[in-house]
Amino acid sequence: MSAQQLDVKKSWQAIRRSRLLMAVMAVVGLLLGVAYAFVRPPMYTSAALVVLPPPTAIAGSTAGSQSIETQVYIAESGPVLHSAGQNLQPALSTETVRSRVKATAVTDDVIRIEAKGTSARQSVRLANAVAQVYLVFVTTDKQLPGDLGKRTGARLLEGAAEAHGGNMFVHAATYGGLGALLGAVAGAIIVLARARGDRRLRLRDEISDAVGLPVLASVSSYPAQDPSDWAELLENYTPTAVDAWSLRKTLHHLELDAKGGPPLSLTVITFADDDKARSLGPQLAAFASTFGITTSLVIDQIHTDDRGNVALDIYLTLVDRDDPQPEGEPTTRTIIALSAGTVTAEELARLAVATTADDRTIDGIVVTDPDPFDRTIGRVAQSQRRSGSRLPTLLTGTARRNR
Repeated sequence: MSAQQLDVKKSWQAIRRSRLLMAVMAVVGLLLGVAYAFVRPPMYTSAALVVLPPPTAIAGSTAGSQSIETQVYIAESGPVLHSAGQNLQPALSTETVRSRVKATAVTDDVIRIEAKGTSARQSVRLANAVAQVYLVFVTTDKQLPGDLGKRTGARLLEGAAEAHGGNMFVHAATYGGLGALLGAVAGAIIVLARARGDRRLRLRDEISDAVGLPVLASVSSYPAQDPSDWAELLENYTPTAVDAWSLRKTLHHLELDAKGGPPLSLTVITFADDDKARSLGPQLAAFASTFGITTSLVIDQIHTDDRGNVALDIYLTLVDRDDPQPEGEPTTRTIIALSAGTVTAEELARLAVATTADDRTIDGIVVTDPDPFDRTIGRVAQSQRRSGSRLPTLLTGTARRNR
């Protein structure tokens, strides 16, 4: 898999993770677009047609035709637009009329004068006013050089009577949709800018690669905040089928689910400020007791229950993120518990170095609350992923059988 593909994939995952922010930005853009639509209401459009009959030849003149482009230029000239704007009530400035009026040559003999207004009446009156002033200009020899005005013979073919457009619903929907799109784009830019500087590990493969340890399982955390929540967890914890299978796999992989053997022990190391990962030790203890393994939970070397005839001791060790120093004696097995998106590769490596320096062997990592869009498994070597071969991924949903 190329670096470009990885960047695109990570960018898309970052956008999907921040879908709430994207939705908020889109809604804000929608509201701003609708507000702008009300501030700048839709314009009505009306049009008038002016016909220029073919001129007759004049004695002593070599001109047998007149330029339609010249007539269009005259219709859009400053004097015509100024006079037309002053003929309206209320009057419009020359620049306003210029921005709302467009003259085009429909044929060699017909000019279409199109005008826009904030109301249907204004657009109709503006189109007719421009047409009438234009006719005055081209049918008199006082404002035009030579005999151009006498030769045109221009007349009004069709005056403006109706206006179209001005649908406020369509106008607001258009600007609202455009605002929502721009808001979503702005949200995506913000998300990608934040994700570019975010070094926290979110994917199982990233977590595994950081220290070269396999991810044994992924489990949903238990939201415990006070002593009553912890007591409820230890006494009445009932995991979902998916979490129960993940916890059972973890115990089996660590060879801690055997019954009748010698006493075993497990150390679960996690960062003290990782609220979601702190519950893994108690979850393992409560789950192991449900299928006949007498378990004792030890938190920072303090036992939470009677240790008589205990088959499995689970030690929950909380360490500081900046200076991780696990305490206590080495146990049969040691794992690291962390939640997705809470640690960087440097922090995780620092914890691994401090743990192994204390004569411990880290047997794996358990991820709590994994990223919902993570389809990696955290057990494939990085060199194998770079080879481009087909890799195992997590499956979601159920398979369908086709006939």
